[in-house]
Amino acid sequence: MRITRNRTQRSKWLPILLVGLLSGIILGLFLKWIQYATGSLVYTLLLNIDFVPFLPDRLPELIEFALHLVVSVIIAWIYSIWIRLSPYPWRYGILIGIASSLLFIPLTLMSDRVPAITDMTAYGYWLIGHLLYGLSLSLLTKVLLMRK
Repeated sequence: MRITRNRTQRSKWLPILLVGLLSGIILGLFLKWIQYATGSLVYTLLLNIDFVPFLPDRLPELIEFALHLVVSVIIAWIYSIWIRLSPYPWRYGILIGIASSLLFIPLTLMSDRVPAITDMTAYGYWLIGHLLYGLSLSLLTKVLLMRK
């Protein structure tokens, strides 16, 4: 019986893990493409870890991206709990996108290698990316967690 319970627990976590990873990858690829296409340092901002005291200022891109994905999985887990309390998962996905886009302000103040806090074009890209993140979080949750 114990094996069945562990499998059931794992089967509950796997979709949340996938939602977080896929949503985070979508956001990361979008911002990387924007940075490549426009030169706006929004992908650099996404991966920026200058403010984390126990980490070096710069790590390999793959490790910084993995840290971004860890945060995305945590957000997906919180979101999966949050939407159980409400019949409006799309609204909460958009709200998470908007709220996370506000991180632009403190993150730009903590590093000199990211867009300036006054760069509204960069903030526009950042906002669009995070709205895309919130929408993908909602859609993927519906597809992977709420299917019946």
